[in-house]
Amino acid sequence: MVHGTHNGMKSVVHYLQSENFTRVRVGIGAPKFKEDIINYVIGPIPEDEKEKLSQGVAKAAEATMDILKNGVDKAMNKFNTK
Repeated sequence: MVHGTHNGMKSVVHYLQSENFTRVRVGIGAPKFKEDIINYVIGPIPEDEKEKLSQGVAKAAEATMDILKNGVDKAMNKFNTK
């Protein structure tokens, strides 16, 4: 079973019957209060966060293209920064 992941990814692994695929992960931060995690993850996106989301999606798309062109290791070295 996939460790440290969400139900959507567990569903993908179940459907593919494999964990052997490359994933591009986009961080979403954390809620102010730990007990709000479910609503934070699946709730509506606050207006003031939408630009950050757009930037994250663009960076994920760029990373995906880099993986396809140059391989996972080079892309990870380029994109895995804080």
